[in-house]
Amino acid sequence: MAEASAERDGDTLHVQGELDFDSVAHLWETTGSLFRAEPIHRIDLSGVQRSNSAGVALMVAWLRQARHRQWPLAFVNIPDQMRAIIEVAELETVLPLA
Repeated sequence: MAEASAERDGDTLHVQGELDFDSVAHLWETTGSLFRAEPIHRIDLSGVQRSNSAGVALMVAWLRQARHRQWPLAFVNIPDQMRAIIEVAELETVLPLA
């Protein structure tokens, strides 16, 4: 299983590691409490070393959580591999990419 983690720094969530089907399920569970706390306005993906479509699905789930709480959210430093998946899935108009 690949490992991924997320650490909060103010209103930014920094994500590191590899995002695949196993690690994303674990990361979703561990970040749930963060979305019940103070607002998260940015998710920084610069620490993501590799991702598949599960990582993009996690982005959509995080966006839903933020919108449910009426928080503005932007994804920053998106790796090229994830951008390619987002473009193929035509999600660039859905996901707030910076």
